[in-house]
Amino acid sequence: MKLYIKAYSSYKGNTKDFDVKKELKQKYKLDTRRQDTFIHLAVYGAQTLKDKTDIEFDDELYVTSGVGNIDVLQKTNNYVGKEGQFIKPFDFINMLGNTTSYYVASSLGLKGKNTFQISDNFTFANTLVSIFSSLSISKQDAILCSIDLATQPEEIIKRVLGVDEETKVTSSVNYQKLSLSEDGAIGFIEFEPKSYSLSEIKQIIKETSLDVVSSMRCCDLDAKKYDEYFETAASYALSEAISLKNDILYVDCYDNKYKILKLINV
Repeated sequence: MKLYIKAYSSYKGNTKDFDVKKELKQKYKLDTRRQDTFIHLAVYGAQTLKDKTDIEFDDELYVTSGVGNIDVLQKTNNYVGKEGQFIKPFDFINMLGNTTSYYVASSLGLKGKNTFQISDNFTFANTLVSIFSSLSISKQDAILCSIDLATQPEEIIKRVLGVDEETKVTSSVNYQKLSLSEDGAIGFIEFEPKSYSLSEIKQIIKETSLDVVSSMRCCDLDAKKYDEYFETAASYALSEAISLKNDILYVDCYDNKYKILKLINV
């Protein structure tokens, strides 16, 4: 399977050091009321993508995340479970995944297919398969948002992600505009909906001429890994590779199963 990348945007960092709500209000003149940090980050990434490329009203939108909007779930648990208060209406609305994709679509003027999906593993790779299948029928382009928010305290997000206490976590939002057409593409992603064993993946790495980047979950592989963990790191790796004009093989793993993505610049 192959998807062509027409444009991308990327942000990775600590949201405590970047006032994303202020940026949306001052630079993009957007109404940020009734939204939380998770939604703000998703909308911010969408706007930086819009700065780089034309967005068509019938482009399909896909939003995926490692664990979704844990921040609002944690806040709701505190004032309902611990303080005995009622759920605030907009907190309840923001807990729904499609709320995030609604705000993203509204900020971009999208009227087409709009999907928020999370898999319990390989969420980015699985979303690519969904996009390829849909575009094969619709013949439209797609906008893919991959977002992870590192909540406070970090112990909660680490426990949900299944990483140890020493692992550093960070926030990230990455967008790619994807198409089945190579016209105007800056690169393409190759992928297959299959998994490999450790021995198979080591053989693939041995034979490839591409630079290899892997998830921090791939403890048994000697490959480049990022210093901070976020579930959709594959999306960031693709955007970084495009910015550096570097062709890569990205490896992700769960429960001793491995998946690969190839990014080739054009």
